[in-house]
Amino acid sequence: MLVLTLILTVPLGILGGIYMAEYARPSRITNTIRFCQELISSFPSIVVGLFGLALFVNATGWGFTAMAGALALTVFNLPLMARLVEQAIRAVPDYERQASLALGASKWTTITHVVLPIAIPGLVTAVILSAGRIFGEAAALIFTAGLATPTNYDFSNLNVFDSRSPWSPFRSTTTLAVYIWKINSEGLGTFVREIADASAAVLVIMVLFFNLAARAFGRFLQYRTSGV
Repeated sequence: MLVLTLILTVPLGILGGIYMAEYARPSRITNTIRFCQELISSFPSIVVGLFGLALFVNATGWGFTAMAGALALTVFNLPLMARLVEQAIRAVPDYERQASLALGASKWTTITHVVLPIAIPGLVTAVILSAGRIFGEAAALIFTAGLATPTNYDFSNLNVFDSRSPWSPFRSTTTLAVYIWKINSEGLGTFVREIADASAAVLVIMVLFFNLAARAFGRFLQYRTSGV
């Protein structure tokens, strides 16, 4: 679910942030876009889940699938991602752009080879914040990805269009956050509390590992692209 959502969110968020920071002029349209970004970001996640249920589950006929959950999370996270990318790009000093343009580079070349490498720490922060919302989201996924917890997976089935394949985005699935909610609300048995606590510990460790890995990759990428 995290990978699917980031595949959809990160490229669109970066392109949207570049447009708003580098190309869009102040106008009613840009003001409306920023207002919509703040509005969608402030929506309760359960409202986004109901929207995803109507559009990505029922209207498409997919049913409860990982793709429906990823699309709902994209709607929820894309405005935040685009706004954070825009702020990271705007934080790059203007003299960096002016120096590149003075050397004959085009505007797009300046953005891709000068602005974005300098803005990498801000871009990594945007990805981490977006991923954090994906890790912890439950309400939106209950209505889109479902509550299925299969007892076994056939990892040799590589057909991504087969709903029985664990690699398929078109199968019902459950994230760890939803699983913790489900076992706390519906779990029966002697070790329900222990299972919930262990699942929460795994989730915290995964979030910590992802944040550290993203920071390390961001520093490596910045060094390779800018030498700093």
